[in-house]
Amino acid sequence: DIEQVSTGVPIRERYGLMLLIILVGYVLSGVDTSRFLIAVDSILWITLLLAALWSPGVPKRLRRVGLVATLVVLLTTLSLGLFDSDTADGWRLALLAVAQFSAILAILNRITRHEHVTIQTVMGGVSSYALLAFVLASVLHSLELLTSADTLNGAVAARDYIYFSFVTLTAVGYGDITPAS
Repeated sequence: DIEQVSTGVPIRERYGLMLLIILVGYVLSGVDTSRFLIAVDSILWITLLLAALWSPGVPKRLRRVGLVATLVVLLTTLSLGLFDSDTADGWRLALLAVAQFSAILAILNRITRHEHVTIQTVMGGVSSYALLAFVLASVLHSLELLTSADTLNGAVAARDYIYFSFVTLTAVGYGDITPAS
Protein backbone atom coordinates (compact mmCIF):
# COMPACT_ATOMS: atom_id res chain seq x y z
CA ASP A 1 0.00 0.00 0.00
CA ILE A 2 1.08 3.54 -0.64
CA GLU A 3 0.39 6.29 1.85
CA GLN A 4 0.92 10.02 1.45
CA VAL A 5 3.04 11.87 3.97
CA SER A 6 2.55 15.55 4.74
CA THR A 7 4.81 16.48 1.80
CA GLY A 8 2.45 14.70 -0.59
CA VAL A 9 5.15 12.26 -1.68
CA PRO A 10 3.96 8.64 -1.93
CA ILE A 11 5.85 6.25 0.38
CA ARG A 12 5.98 2.49 0.67
CA GLU A 13 6.01 0.66 3.94
CA ARG A 14 7.66 -2.72 4.44
CA TYR A 15 5.41 -4.58 6.86
CA GLY A 16 4.77 -7.39 4.37
CA LEU A 17 8.55 -7.90 4.18
CA MET A 18 8.73 -7.87 7.97
CA LEU A 19 6.01 -10.52 8.22
CA LEU A 20 7.95 -12.63 5.72
CA ILE A 21 11.14 -12.26 7.78
CA ILE A 22 9.24 -13.28 10.92
CA LEU A 23 7.83 -16.33 9.13
CA VAL A 24 11.32 -17.34 7.93
CA GLY A 25 12.59 -16.85 11.50
CA TYR A 26 9.84 -19.10 12.78
CA VAL A 27 10.66 -21.80 10.22
CA LEU A 28 14.38 -21.55 10.99
CA SER A 29 13.63 -21.95 14.70
CA GLY A 30 12.38 -25.47 13.99
CA VAL A 31 15.59 -26.47 12.22
CA ASP A 32 18.48 -27.97 14.14
CA THR A 33 20.88 -25.23 15.20
CA SER A 34 24.31 -25.13 13.64
CA ARG A 35 26.82 -22.29 13.78
CA PHE A 36 25.82 -21.39 10.20
CA LEU A 37 22.10 -21.20 11.06
CA ILE A 38 22.89 -19.15 14.15
CA ALA A 39 24.63 -16.61 11.89
CA VAL A 40 21.70 -16.66 9.44
CA ASP A 41 19.30 -16.15 12.36
CA SER A 42 21.29 -13.13 13.60
CA ILE A 43 21.37 -11.59 10.13
CA LEU A 44 17.65 -12.22 9.72
CA TRP A 45 16.66 -10.32 12.88
CA ILE A 46 19.07 -7.48 12.13
CA THR A 47 17.53 -7.21 8.64
CA LEU A 48 14.11 -6.90 10.29
CA LEU A 49 15.38 -4.11 12.55
CA LEU A 50 16.87 -2.28 9.57
CA ALA A 51 13.60 -2.59 7.65
CA ALA A 52 11.76 -1.16 10.67
CA LEU A 53 14.22 1.71 11.03
CA TRP A 54 13.93 2.57 7.36
CA SER A 55 10.17 2.83 7.52
CA PRO A 56 8.84 6.15 6.37
CA GLY A 57 8.44 8.74 9.07
CA VAL A 58 11.39 7.59 11.20
CA PRO A 59 13.55 10.66 11.85
CA LYS A 60 16.93 10.68 10.07
CA ARG A 61 18.83 11.18 13.32
CA LEU A 62 17.15 8.13 14.84
CA ARG A 63 17.98 6.18 11.69
CA ARG A 64 21.66 7.08 11.96
CA VAL A 65 21.84 6.13 15.62
CA GLY A 66 19.87 2.97 14.85
CA LEU A 67 22.21 2.06 12.01
CA VAL A 68 25.30 2.37 14.20
CA ALA A 69 23.63 0.36 16.99
CA THR A 70 22.47 -2.24 14.46
CA LEU A 71 25.96 -2.68 13.06
CA VAL A 72 27.37 -3.09 16.57
CA VAL A 73 24.69 -5.68 17.42
CA LEU A 74 25.26 -7.51 14.13
CA LEU A 75 29.03 -7.72 14.52
CA THR A 76 28.71 -8.71 18.16
CA THR A 77 26.08 -11.40 17.55
CA LEU A 78 28.01 -12.82 14.62
CA SER A 79 31.18 -12.88 16.70
CA LEU A 80 29.42 -14.52 19.64
CA GLY A 81 27.85 -17.03 17.24
CA LEU A 82 31.33 -18.35 16.45
CA PHE A 83 31.81 -19.56 20.01
CA ASP A 84 30.17 -22.77 21.08
CA SER A 85 29.44 -21.84 24.69
CA ASP A 86 26.30 -21.22 26.67
CA THR A 87 27.56 -17.82 27.83
CA ALA A 88 28.23 -16.61 24.28
CA ASP A 89 24.86 -17.93 23.10
CA GLY A 90 23.15 -16.28 26.09
CA TRP A 91 24.62 -12.87 25.30
CA ARG A 92 23.89 -13.29 21.60
CA LEU A 93 20.24 -14.03 22.40
CA ALA A 94 20.06 -11.07 24.79
CA LEU A 95 21.35 -8.74 22.06
CA LEU A 96 18.90 -10.19 19.55
CA ALA A 97 16.08 -9.62 22.04
CA VAL A 98 17.10 -5.96 22.19
CA ALA A 99 17.13 -5.77 18.37
CA GLN A 100 13.72 -7.47 18.14
CA PHE A 101 12.23 -5.20 20.80
CA SER A 102 13.70 -2.16 19.04
CA ALA A 103 12.00 -3.30 15.83
CA ILE A 104 8.68 -3.49 17.71
CA LEU A 105 9.13 0.06 18.98
CA ALA A 106 10.00 1.34 15.50
CA ILE A 107 6.97 -0.41 13.97
CA LEU A 108 4.59 0.84 16.64
CA ASN A 109 6.04 4.33 16.39
CA ARG A 110 5.11 4.39 12.73
CA ILE A 111 1.75 2.62 12.65
CA THR A 112 0.31 4.64 15.53
CA ARG A 113 0.78 7.72 13.34
CA HIS A 114 -1.23 6.32 10.41
CA GLU A 115 -4.18 8.58 9.71
CA HIS A 116 -6.29 5.66 8.45
CA VAL A 117 -6.13 1.95 9.10
CA THR A 118 -4.70 0.29 6.01
CA ILE A 119 -3.42 -3.18 5.23
CA GLN A 120 0.04 -1.85 6.19
CA THR A 121 -1.30 -0.82 9.61
CA VAL A 122 -2.69 -4.31 10.17
CA MET A 123 0.50 -6.04 8.96
CA GLY A 124 2.56 -3.75 11.20
CA GLY A 125 0.38 -4.65 14.19
CA VAL A 126 0.58 -8.38 13.43
CA SER A 127 4.36 -8.07 12.99
CA SER A 128 4.70 -6.36 16.37
CA TYR A 129 2.54 -8.96 18.08
CA ALA A 130 4.43 -11.89 16.56
CA LEU A 131 7.75 -10.28 17.43
CA LEU A 132 6.73 -10.23 21.09
CA ALA A 133 6.90 -14.02 21.08
CA PHE A 134 10.44 -13.96 19.71
CA VAL A 135 11.51 -11.36 22.28
CA LEU A 136 10.10 -13.50 25.10
CA ALA A 137 11.77 -16.62 23.69
CA SER A 138 15.12 -14.85 23.36
CA VAL A 139 14.93 -13.42 26.88
CA LEU A 140 13.90 -16.73 28.51
CA HIS A 141 16.52 -18.76 26.66
CA SER A 142 19.16 -16.12 27.35
CA LEU A 143 18.35 -16.13 31.07
CA GLU A 144 18.62 -19.89 31.22
CA LEU A 145 21.96 -19.92 29.42
CA LEU A 146 23.47 -17.06 31.42
CA THR A 147 22.23 -18.03 34.89
CA SER A 148 22.21 -21.83 34.58
CA ALA A 149 18.76 -21.74 36.19
CA ASP A 150 15.79 -23.49 34.67
CA THR A 151 13.26 -21.03 33.28
CA LEU A 152 11.03 -23.66 31.68
CA ASN A 153 10.15 -27.22 32.65
CA GLY A 154 10.42 -29.62 29.76
CA ALA A 155 12.38 -27.37 27.36
CA VAL A 156 15.14 -29.26 25.64
CA ALA A 157 15.90 -27.21 22.52
CA ALA A 158 15.94 -23.59 21.35
CA ARG A 159 12.70 -24.13 19.42
CA ASP A 160 10.93 -25.05 22.67
CA TYR A 161 11.29 -21.45 23.87
CA ILE A 162 9.59 -20.15 20.75
CA TYR A 163 6.84 -22.75 21.11
CA PHE A 164 6.34 -21.74 24.75
CA SER A 165 6.30 -18.03 23.85
CA PHE A 166 3.63 -18.46 21.18
CA VAL A 167 1.55 -20.65 23.51
CA THR A 168 1.81 -17.91 26.16
CA LEU A 169 1.09 -15.07 23.74
CA THR A 170 -1.95 -16.75 22.21
CA ALA A 171 -3.25 -17.96 25.61
CA VAL A 172 -3.70 -21.49 24.25
CA GLY A 173 -2.69 -22.98 27.59
CA TYR A 174 0.27 -24.83 28.96
CA GLY A 175 0.73 -28.54 28.73
CA ASP A 176 4.04 -30.15 27.97
CA ILE A 177 6.25 -27.08 28.64
CA THR A 178 5.53 -24.86 31.65
CA PRO A 179 7.34 -22.10 33.54
CA ALA A 180 9.82 -23.41 36.09
CA SER A 181 8.51 -21.10 38.81
